[in-house]
Amino acid sequence: MIELRFTASGCMLLAMLVWWGSATASTDPLFASQEVLEVTLVGPFNKLARDKAEEPEERPGQLSYVDASGVQQTLSVKLSPRGKSRRDRKVCTFPPLKLNLKKSEVKDTLFAKQGNLKLVTHCRSPERYQSFLLKEFLVYRIFNELTPVSFNVRLMKITYEDSESKRDPFSRYGFVIEHKKRLAKRLDSTVMEPMERIAVNSLDSEQAAIAELFQYLVSNTDYSFIAPPVDDNCCHNAVLFDAGDGGYIPVPYDFDRTGLVSPPNGQPDATLGQRSFRDRVFRGFCHDDAVMTAALEKTRASRQAIEQLIASQIDLDRRSRDQTLNFVAAYYTIIDNEKKRKRELKCRELH
Repeated sequence: MIELRFTASGCMLLAMLVWWGSATASTDPLFASQEVLEVTLVGPFNKLARDKAEEPEERPGQLSYVDASGVQQTLSVKLSPRGKSRRDRKVCTFPPLKLNLKKSEVKDTLFAKQGNLKLVTHCRSPERYQSFLLKEFLVYRIFNELTPVSFNVRLMKITYEDSESKRDPFSRYGFVIEHKKRLAKRLDSTVMEPMERIAVNSLDSEQAAIAELFQYLVSNTDYSFIAPPVDDNCCHNAVLFDAGDGGYIPVPYDFDRTGLVSPPNGQPDATLGQRSFRDRVFRGFCHDDAVMTAALEKTRASRQAIEQLIASQIDLDRRSRDQTLNFVAAYYTIIDNEKKRKRELKCRELH
């Protein structure tokens, strides 16, 4: 195990900030604002919820919103359910969706340059599921605060109108996630999809260290930056981008089963000693002292911004807000205490 020395590492941190700064360019219009976007989505939602095919059918729909000039824009969209566990009606009665937009229609609109978008939805109708969704949105935003080498997200208030049933329209929060190819464009990089497990030392160490501390902060164990899931390309709940030197830049996604969200469905990883999703387990690899020191300092420097994100999150109920703030504070209690830090942040040796 590499011992972590927590002295100042200004040169390393400066280099990381310069590299990250290049990733902020060319943000698409949809993700250039964090204002809640109100949209109306029309489609056959009952059929979408019942489609269990391995390759679900795309069904026609419409997406409408009012643009900055006060003009209503209506775009054609093909809708399909996506994901795995959340398409099980025992888990969710309303599935996550994929939005397939026509690029010829979205030109010069808020959705310019968007083709396929992942839409994270409310899972179930009861009001408490809104807080789970808002907290998952916050997890993405927290990683945005730690590094722009992360997926942008945009919160929406969506009015759903079923085109093939008499069900009354209803409104729920949802959010869209930047497509991996658009993130690659921001990074001036390429999406990489190796078929097999990759070597740990092929990961960009600065990005990996930040991402691993982030996963510990939000208490997520459902990921791998080096190994693919069964019958898929690498990696599990992470996308790899070309680092330009034969290595990979890992960017995580899919945070519904984190301690910060604390979902009612699913089981924590008992093989790691978790009794609840809120039991933090550090799964990071061992990196050079300077890299880890800089990564820890970055999370420390971001504390106020992260807490402000949580405190200002629209429509997050007070109990969820307080629980989330306390959960984040517990992370800083650990990393700011040398004894606790050494006990909890036991890294995995590179191999």
